[in-house]
Amino acid sequence: MRIIQSSWACNQPDLLTSNSGWLAPEYNLMSWTLSCLQLKHYYPEVVLYCDSVSAKTLIDVLQLPYSDVVCNLDILNTYNPQLWALPKILAYSQQEKPFLHVDGDVYIWKKFDDELLKGGLIAQNIESATDYYERIMRSLESKLTYFPEEIRIERELKKPILAYNAGIFGGTDIPFFKEYTKKAFEFVDKNSTNLSEINVTNFNIFFEQYLFYCIANKKKQSVNVLIPEIIGDNEYKGFGDFARVPYEKQYLHLLGTYKKSEFVCKQLANRLRQDYPVYYYRIIEIFKNKKVPLYKDYYFFTDNNSQENLVSRAIELKSKYITDEIVKINLAIKFKWSANITADNLFRKSFRKSLNRKQIQDVTNFCQSINGTLKSKFSLFSLDYLYARDLNVNQYFQYLFEDLEDIYQKKIIADDCIEIIESKYDWSSFFEKKEGKKFKAISISDIKEVKTHTVIIPECDSLGFSIGRIDSLDSILLEILKKAKSIQELLDELKEYFDEDELNQSQSEFEKLVFGRIKLGIHLKSIRVLV
Repeated sequence: MRIIQSSWACNQPDLLTSNSGWLAPEYNLMSWTLSCLQLKHYYPEVVLYCDSVSAKTLIDVLQLPYSDVVCNLDILNTYNPQLWALPKILAYSQQEKPFLHVDGDVYIWKKFDDELLKGGLIAQNIESATDYYERIMRSLESKLTYFPEEIRIERELKKPILAYNAGIFGGTDIPFFKEYTKKAFEFVDKNSTNLSEINVTNFNIFFEQYLFYCIANKKKQSVNVLIPEIIGDNEYKGFGDFARVPYEKQYLHLLGTYKKSEFVCKQLANRLRQDYPVYYYRIIEIFKNKKVPLYKDYYFFTDNNSQENLVSRAIELKSKYITDEIVKINLAIKFKWSANITADNLFRKSFRKSLNRKQIQDVTNFCQSINGTLKSKFSLFSLDYLYARDLNVNQYFQYLFEDLEDIYQKKIIADDCIEIIESKYDWSSFFEKKEGKKFKAISISDIKEVKTHTVIIPECDSLGFSIGRIDSLDSILLEILKKAKSIQELLDELKEYFDEDELNQSQSEFEKLVFGRIKLGIHLKSIRVLV
């Protein structure tokens, strides 16, 4: 099967400075890189359709190993740049033999099933729309002057909106795709003068995924789907769970809000760094050489940011961490963190004024605790040690959870680098960084008085720490794990905190709960696995 992908820079001059829907530009490039390399691992023919801006970065600079590159999507530059589905439509239209288009935010860890690929039409899954999308469709109907016949027929039936998710799209029925893509372009072109009256981004789903469904439905053509379940448009759970790759999940798709999640983007970056370090560090080198800021800069303290140096440094540090040869505390080179966290850093002025005296005192104490931790404890840690720790985290998930029958004798321990802060309110959510802002803005209604424990973790990025809220069970678990325990020993000690009758009735649910907390601890880097 011929695998194709498509990239259009949406009239942006450089992919290094365009987020392209992602949290930051580097994650867009990391996504394209991981997607391409995983596809090439299973399929020899992977073709990229792109514009000249995309070709310059993905091919000339990143050197992604596509079997062929068709650089003809510059003809889309006369279109509204928010029509991000158009390059896919144009790529589909150029196919003359069976194909499968795979989005640049899709990653596979096994070949697609042969029976799936035999389908005349192929899609990821059927998607059911929420009331939100129904309202969008009604808005489009009130503003646009032209709708394809197939959509008009479907709408007259007054049925809930269904569509086919285009994470993967393709098939053997080339005449269908010729007709479908022609109608999609007509849908866009005949409404070109009306686009200023609508949310153009929302329009993409309807001229790509909904139109595909309507035409297939009118023709009564079956569609082979990768995922048999019908999924709500806001119910794509687990599609960004890199911790379960490849032992539990072999297909991920970072659609929608996954692209904006710092947690998911960090997992994506870590996976690329683990599996394809040469390509990962090539991206880092490019951003450093061009002096384009990284969203998370773990390399601000390195003297040589060449790909070759960063790769060799990573190999050495990872090995030294495993063999316990790396210096953890370096009193000779005490790093002075520039971060001085205050309430003014976290809140807009108008928001701070809405806090009462008790809240202001609590957040002030919270910030002072962070600053004190940075100065007295975190500044002592070797930045190389912290980076070496990060290089080893990804392997913990598969080591622990790939074989649940073998998990019980494996050992874990609470990381002694962390610090836990107690407060009367939860301030941790304010530390989530957002595009163009240092920290996330939260509504005053989100602030509720409740005794809160927050774990502070030393980091080797330019901020110096990360943060995460933990509950009473997490706190108990970390207390038990001050000394290394096997998973079985941990489970046995935790049973003292649960009702015996309930445990006897739901032992598997108890273990599932604890395993989930262990995974959270590994993500936060508050728990270390002894490999």
